[in-house]
Amino acid sequence: MFSLAAAQTFMTAEGIDAWLLYDYRGGNPLFWTLIGDSKAPTRRAFLIVPGRGEPVLLIHTIDQMFFIDVALPKRVYRSWEEMRALVAALLGAARRVAVDYSPDGAVPTASFIDGGTLEWLRGGGYDLVPSADLFQASATAWDDAAIASHQSASALVAAIKDGAFDLVRRAIAGGARIDEYDVQRYIVGEFERLGLETEGEPVVQVNGHSGTPHYEPRRGTAAAIGPGDWLLIDFWARHPGERNVYADIAWGAYAGADIPPRLQAVFDIVRRARDGALAAIRQAWAEGRVLEGWQVDDVARGIIKAAGYGDGFHHRTGHSMGPGQRLHALGVNLDNLETHDTRRILPRTGFSIEPGIYLPEFGVRLEINVYLDPERGPCVTTPIQDEIVRLA
Repeated sequence: MFSLAAAQTFMTAEGIDAWLLYDYRGGNPLFWTLIGDSKAPTRRAFLIVPGRGEPVLLIHTIDQMFFIDVALPKRVYRSWEEMRALVAALLGAARRVAVDYSPDGAVPTASFIDGGTLEWLRGGGYDLVPSADLFQASATAWDDAAIASHQSASALVAAIKDGAFDLVRRAIAGGARIDEYDVQRYIVGEFERLGLETEGEPVVQVNGHSGTPHYEPRRGTAAAIGPGDWLLIDFWARHPGERNVYADIAWGAYAGADIPPRLQAVFDIVRRARDGALAAIRQAWAEGRVLEGWQVDDVARGIIKAAGYGDGFHHRTGHSMGPGQRLHALGVNLDNLETHDTRRILPRTGFSIEPGIYLPEFGVRLEINVYLDPERGPCVTTPIQDEIVRLA
């Protein structure tokens, strides 16, 4: 949930006079995070958050019913000339204005205002700055209830992980057939039993299937799991509730007594990359430095590249985690591959660390969740896998 107090505190500290959020036809999720349930009005809408005082919503007269349940002061326009005049009036003396754009289009998840509107605002003399970190500080931050929900979900998810491995272990020991889809259904069944919710389907991957980052098994085509197989599972769940946060983990196991040397070597490289990223964040915290998302990605990616597997790491090192319905929140990602994420890693925000190496014969991904506590610094909130789980 959006915190006006947190937004205005951040704006004061950063010298921002106002925050202007722009939406057209429901296309700006940042706007709707502050407003409430996402809708698709037909005309342009603006939310002006001043450095002091109450936010004001500017909407077209045709769209008033879309916003009837929004408990904010509203101004209504009809013509484009009236719209521009009202925006200027609502901004008042503000000159340094945050808007939802990313310089050079670097971070798509923070950029939802079109170029023409930027031109119009700049032509009005406003000094426009990105709102990405302002949004993080006020809308993706974890409050105490969010932290508690995440910790509870993390404990349950860890238990489900152990149960899934035990299920496979018993099947192999008893000579029974079990496949990827069976394990996926077990995990989903545990979600239902424990009253958890998820987004999408759990990832359960055997051998070569784990070389595809988000392969999902399906009934009838899922691979069997037996002696000598590598098994990778990745799943996420949370307690229902808008303020609650997912727990998201990825673990690997081998069904045999003697782990193949190459599998062990790749596992160790991924583990070092994960731990290196975490160490960089912890060191920066201890030194009073604030890292940006791309810098942490570079650490993990550099370790994997130095080991000769740079071409096998196909995704960012980690994604934002925060309150809301989506597993991937709208805060900073640990990313200098898919995007150049210059957002800061701020207190009271969370994210995953999940480097991976994907090869034709197998893939390894190890995932933990981290919360940046404003007093204690980076806190790992999920179990850490340091050794390959043995299923036989």
